[in-house]
Amino acid sequence: MEKELRSTILFNAYKKEVFTTNTGYKSLQKRLRSNWKIQSLKDEITSEKLIGVKLWITAGPREKFTAAEFEVLKKYLDSGGDILVMLGEGGESRFDTNINFLLEEYGIMVNNDAVVRNVYYKYFHPKEALVSDGVLNREISRAAGKAVPGVIDEENSGNNAQALTFVYPFGATLSVMKPAVAVLSTGSVCFPLNRPILAFYHSKNQGFGKLAVLGSCHMFSDQYLDKEENSKIMDVVFQWLTTGDIHLNQIDAEDPEVGDCIIEMEDGSAS
Repeated sequence: MEKELRSTILFNAYKKEVFTTNTGYKSLQKRLRSNWKIQSLKDEITSEKLIGVKLWITAGPREKFTAAEFEVLKKYLDSGGDILVMLGEGGESRFDTNINFLLEEYGIMVNNDAVVRNVYYKYFHPKEALVSDGVLNREISRAAGKAVPGVIDEENSGNNAQALTFVYPFGATLSVMKPAVAVLSTGSVCFPLNRPILAFYHSKNQGFGKLAVLGSCHMFSDQYLDKEENSKIMDVVFQWLTTGDIHLNQIDAEDPEVGDCIIEMEDGSAS
């Protein structure tokens, strides 16, 4: 069977997404348009709608997906399609969606929390979290053109958490288990500390589809894409999803520097 030609990036707009091709993602679209056809999906997800689609994106869905739609997306991923899911602070409960049902199959879950910066610096709102030590996999730095040459020994693990600085606005943390890999974290100055915020999953099935999950749909929006090094991270995420040029470092993937998950109860106590 001839391999399907996939040349389209499809933005979902059927689940009341916070961001679509028309709202808040103009700069992102402009960057992608040089290599891809950009389209918007305004009705139910079906296999037919995904023909020719390289990457399916949902940016802050505020409605639930049906079991049939999840089935279509799973088959799409298994057959070599790629998926990018972005949510935001408060996770599923705030957005009134059920996207974790799909993500959990691959070892990823968006938590119902919010990332805040403990120290006032540069950005006005505490939920505009500035992270300067959140890189968990050295391949991210290398792909962003930030590789730091140096001898790897016991003192120097080879990954430089501070290689990239980014703003993580109005975002949630993720829970990540194998086979998924955490690649960015909240770092040591934002609360919750050292928790995953970007994770990758690469299917071992025949099609080798890829899934990326980012806990903030604002990070790549027009307001924040050009802040700090957000656009470099965007480039790396899309490059990882749509090409075979980025290979995560296995040492870092096996043992990312992440802390324990602390769930905040409604009465303010932690469990």
